[in-house]
Amino acid sequence: MNSAESDASKACDIVEKAVAILRDYPLCDRCLGRMFALLGRGWSNKERGDAIKRLVVMGLHARIREGDKEAARLFEQLAPNIGPQASKLYEELFGKQLEPRKCYICGSELDKWIQRAGEESLKQLRLIETRSFLVAAKIDEKIRVREDTLKQRYGLSHAESIGSEVKREVSKIIQAKTELKPNFVNPDVVIAVHIPGGDVELQIMPLLLKGRYWKTSRRISQSFWITRRGEKRYPLSVEEALSPLLDLYDADELVLHASGREDADARMLGTGRPFIVELKRPRKRLVGLHEAAASVEKSTNGLVSVELSGEAVRKDVVELKSSDQKKAKVYKALIVVEKEISDEELRGLEEFFRMREIRQRTPRRVRHRRPDIVRERIVYSVDARKLAANVFEAIIVAEGGLYIKELVSGDEGDTSPSFSEYLGAKALCVELDVIGVKI
Repeated sequence: MNSAESDASKACDIVEKAVAILRDYPLCDRCLGRMFALLGRGWSNKERGDAIKRLVVMGLHARIREGDKEAARLFEQLAPNIGPQASKLYEELFGKQLEPRKCYICGSELDKWIQRAGEESLKQLRLIETRSFLVAAKIDEKIRVREDTLKQRYGLSHAESIGSEVKREVSKIIQAKTELKPNFVNPDVVIAVHIPGGDVELQIMPLLLKGRYWKTSRRISQSFWITRRGEKRYPLSVEEALSPLLDLYDADELVLHASGREDADARMLGTGRPFIVELKRPRKRLVGLHEAAASVEKSTNGLVSVELSGEAVRKDVVELKSSDQKKAKVYKALIVVEKEISDEELRGLEEFFRMREIRQRTPRRVRHRRPDIVRERIVYSVDARKLAANVFEAIIVAEGGLYIKELVSGDEGDTSPSFSEYLGAKALCVELDVIGVKI
């Protein structure tokens, strides 16, 4: 068989399979075309099914014109399952009007459902600010089973699923009427199309903004803190400070994801602390980052300020939280000792705590709400400066996760070695600032 004969043979195979299917099942143009969807480019399944049906009708008509009575009987059998493509010839041959049967898979409704889903999607998308979308198809199990039955029974290896067709065709309707682009990785909106019916549900995906925050005052917790008596534990939290973003982005809820946390009575200065704010169901997305940051600072009179550097994705949140323990933190501690201290003792303290491993049990003050474990952390360096006979300031660089107040006090022996232990006198951290979070 030469090349031309081979091509003709494959075309005949398609027609023969189509005849075999249509002999048993009525199919609309979309559902028939979908059985051969991987063949040919630049056509919709509707066009593909229409072309195949016309080819079937033309082939049978040619045989009928040559007097083939078997072809006439086959055409009479197939015509109701083919539909409009066969109606004119059917009337001419049999002198009566064709009554097409409904599609075995979709009841001849798929075209209408797709159009309805497209129009409803456009209607809902006009109510929000969005830049990208993804269409998802929710196909009824009965429809899926009917489609799979045909694929298996006739060995249709070039078919695609009804879900793929619905997703593609609804996407084409949206793109034709808007400037929105499909995004298969991180869409602003997921449009769920229900088949049968073509009903649509819009799922507005969260907006994640990354940046750093600073606390210039004490008694500001990181998260909103309500006591058992239903009262606010602190007058302000970083989470509350971010609340103007809810109005700005017309969002329902926000969640703060931060790289670790400082105590409420510790300021966050210096480099600021990395964070990601998650805004749930934002109806607006095209807000300038500078405007958003300014709204936070204005609402707190500068007690909390933020710098927003761009959008993040979900894996950034995981990385932000998982890497916290590996990051070095820089602290400034004001320390009071129950005895006078000399410059020599401070130089000795600096030397002793250079690259020193600390064993620390979960501090007593937080043991009621944190797992009681013993952790090992490194103090990289201490730079001490005497301020008064029994007062000094220390710049401490330590591994993330080390409780600095307890590094100073010793927490009744639960943290060792400690500043108290080294100095041989009780030492207390009376003020603490975080001045650096290294990435």
